[in-house]
Amino acid sequence: MTRAAGDFGADLILLEGERRIVVQANCYSKNVDLKAVQEVRSARAHYRANGALVVTNSNFTSQAYELAKSNSVRLISRNEFGRDASTNERKMLSSKKTSA
Repeated sequence: MTRAAGDFGADLILLEGERRIVVQANCYSKNVDLKAVQEVRSARAHYRANGALVVTNSNFTSQAYELAKSNSVRLISRNEFGRDASTNERKMLSSKKTSA
């Protein structure tokens, strides 16, 4: 985790071998706008990261999607959380059945 203040636009830095991904997490009741994409894009440059993503419990504005696409920033919304969780749950149940 980065510092609470002065984090240069990243809340987390994920490391796996030589790969570094900066993450900005937003817990909002409204849609996340392009400012979050701008901030995580800057964080990617600052931390010399290979990737950047913004995660939210809400959704994103169309401007955020457009800017993310042109800057190779991945956006994960609440809809993707549910879809990913369901997929993982099915995989777990399937592996339990085959190992039983």
